[in-house]
Amino acid sequence: MRKVMAVPIIYINKMCVRMIKRIVLALLLVLQCIWANSGFAQEPAGNIGYTDYFKKPDNENIFEAKTKYDYKKLAEEITAGSQNDYERIKAIYGWICSHIQYDTSYKIRSADECMKKGKGVCQAYCELFYLLGRALGIRVETIEGKSKDQSGYVNPAGHGWLFAYTRENHGILMDPTWGAGSVEGDKFVPEENCWLWFNVAPEWMILSHLPNKESCQLLKKPISEKEFLTMSPINPLWMEYGLDLHEIYEKSRTGKVSLPQFYNQGEGVIEIVDIPHLTSLNIGIQYSFRIKMKVDREFAIMNNSVVCRKSEWTDEGDGVYAVKFVPRETESLSLNIKDADGAWNTILKYRITPPTQFDWDLLATYFPLSTPEMKAVKNLNAEEWGKAGVSEIKLAQLIKENHVTALPLLYDGHGQQFVIISMPMSNQLKQNETYLFVIKPRAGYKWAIVNGQDWYTDWVVSEEGHYTMKVTPQTVGKLSLLVQMAEEENYWACLEYDVQ
Repeated sequence: MRKVMAVPIIYINKMCVRMIKRIVLALLLVLQCIWANSGFAQEPAGNIGYTDYFKKPDNENIFEAKTKYDYKKLAEEITAGSQNDYERIKAIYGWICSHIQYDTSYKIRSADECMKKGKGVCQAYCELFYLLGRALGIRVETIEGKSKDQSGYVNPAGHGWLFAYTRENHGILMDPTWGAGSVEGDKFVPEENCWLWFNVAPEWMILSHLPNKESCQLLKKPISEKEFLTMSPINPLWMEYGLDLHEIYEKSRTGKVSLPQFYNQGEGVIEIVDIPHLTSLNIGIQYSFRIKMKVDREFAIMNNSVVCRKSEWTDEGDGVYAVKFVPRETESLSLNIKDADGAWNTILKYRITPPTQFDWDLLATYFPLSTPEMKAVKNLNAEEWGKAGVSEIKLAQLIKENHVTALPLLYDGHGQQFVIISMPMSNQLKQNETYLFVIKPRAGYKWAIVNGQDWYTDWVVSEEGHYTMKVTPQTVGKLSLLVQMAEEENYWACLEYDVQ
């Protein structure tokens, strides 16, 4: 009985396995279809050398362009040396952008007239591209819809751009009209970098181009016209500087994009890897900056008088630099690059939010001497005091404890000559009062304190090398700490008080 029953059990198991395999295969096919029809399906760049996007051919998007010219010879000349359709498409795009101007009279709409006069509107650009591509057997489709410039203006006349097929069911988006340039008033202004609008990712394109046909968005989740009109307009410099496409797209869908003001002086020189996605920064908060230099140039963050130069950034290799920076001053903060002529050019600029007391208190945890209270103290030379062994935290503490409004004058370059152990912190001393001075010299042959005609040199020297002396100034005027660097040389003033 057991042997007889074993046969149907094995048979049933095999049947189950076959059925499961068929179900799994069917599910995979369904998922593939969903994925393929979702749009935004990308081919890894490592396989074909570029990124393209899935799109089924649509005959409704094909031009029925009439022409009396044979564009094949020109197309072959333009694409000479190209190895595949992607390279041919790129060559045609580049040629059109550099040879065709926008028709500011808005009259030239056909490819033939566009070729004859060297200008045209978007329809002429698209038709010319279509005819050149068709002459080489490349399928090109026109996408019609609405466009929005970086100011947010939506052209009521509509706009046209292109999808060119690089291979079966895959291609790239581009806008040769925008790539060629723009119109300012009644003048055409050529675009310095036409490639910003070549092979544009769907998430970038949708920020400024809304197709009439939803399927032409090439997005997994198409947007509505209402969403398009409320989304932040794109700044082409975001593309030029390589900002994170996905983050900007998602923020555009969920709310307004907040970014600093960008300037074009860094085109071709710098790539933005990571910056605060804000328009304003707060004093006392630490922000991260990462950039990639395409050209070896000096660069710096400038927060008014506070400058963070290239030497203070972390070199991560491959031209990438990073820094964490805390704004300390009001008004603005900018990233700047020094050009070939030695002039500093602003790449981006943030506003600084008017600080509250909480902001200043927060700043004091990073830079205790950068608050308005501390900046009001006279003779506040934090760098020299630091050389003399008094940290910013300690100096701020001493200023507060002693209610100091003016520090003694510590001369530039002399803080490194000695370490301050103890001395009066106020710039003003009183006649006939006794004060304690304790220092540890780092250099010098002799040290002295001078008040008028009185020289005090009776230091008590400890085993640790500390010089200690009590001084009672007798004369109204200056009291100075002097050092003689070598025998028979003059004395130099390191520190100075006012005796009253």
